[in-house]
Amino acid sequence: MSAPLVSVIVPVRNGREFIHEALASVCSQSFSDLEIIVIDDGSDDFDYPTLTQLDPRIRVHRLEGSGVSTARNTGMQLACGQFFAFLDADDVWFPGKLAAQIRYFEQHPEVGCVFGGFTKWARADDGAFPPAQSLMQDCQDLITCETERSGWLYSRLLKGLLVGMNTAVIRREVFTRLGGFDASMRIGEDYLFWLKVSRIYPMHALDGPVALYRIHEASAMRLLDPENHLTQLLKIAVSRWGLTNPDGTGLPLDEFKKRLAESEFTHGYNHFWEGSPAVARRAFFRALKGGALPLRSAAYIALTSLRQALRALKNHQPA
Repeated sequence: MSAPLVSVIVPVRNGREFIHEALASVCSQSFSDLEIIVIDDGSDDFDYPTLTQLDPRIRVHRLEGSGVSTARNTGMQLACGQFFAFLDADDVWFPGKLAAQIRYFEQHPEVGCVFGGFTKWARADDGAFPPAQSLMQDCQDLITCETERSGWLYSRLLKGLLVGMNTAVIRREVFTRLGGFDASMRIGEDYLFWLKVSRIYPMHALDGPVALYRIHEASAMRLLDPENHLTQLLKIAVSRWGLTNPDGTGLPLDEFKKRLAESEFTHGYNHFWEGSPAVARRAFFRALKGGALPLRSAAYIALTSLRQALRALKNHQPA
């Protein structure tokens, strides 16, 4: 038997609630020359090898809680295809996604990654997720790229362009040349990976959404950390590669400094509402120093200071 053209890599850890829907969205793709590699990363909620009964193209490989980066890297090491596609176990693809992307690769041999937009998928007021079909659209006929999100993207990634992991397909040679995700990183490993890809390959975005991104308690978008890992990663990237794209275009230094300051404001804003007021206050000071939204930064500094003072007063009141 010949090797499949596309290898779909699906890392999962305790994802019984969602993984069947994710796999169904892959198995029902009109493009069928594929294999599906499920990397069970130490789950204890379901017998994942039984997933092979759903479709003969599914393989399951077990790890013992090594982390999502190692899971994706293992999937790529096991993959037989000439293209690698990624899907998290709680997300789903739109119909026609793979067909549109593989066709685009065939027409643009210079491109190393083809991705697309995604639609956020949040719970309704009753706590349930709306049916995926109510949010989907067929993207079989997507043939053009979104100009502003295509080309040599390094500087645009520095500035904040987002490549959704569950939307992306890469050529095998990208993995061969660059290796996989940095398993030592707890946060931001996918962002670093796309920065590395953007240094050696053009990346193109199809002009439309191709997947649903599920927003729930365990989503990466909801996780907060005291450290602003984004600013740290941006500084590391620029110290390594500078601000210039391989084609000679680039990001002006003042725009990069503004990007750092805006990242601090966002970090502070998230902590103000859902995290630590102390962390928020320090981040707003850094944002103000960097010139990002000075009036709002100053206002939030005052509000966080007031909140901390009220909390301290409350803690010292007699029982």
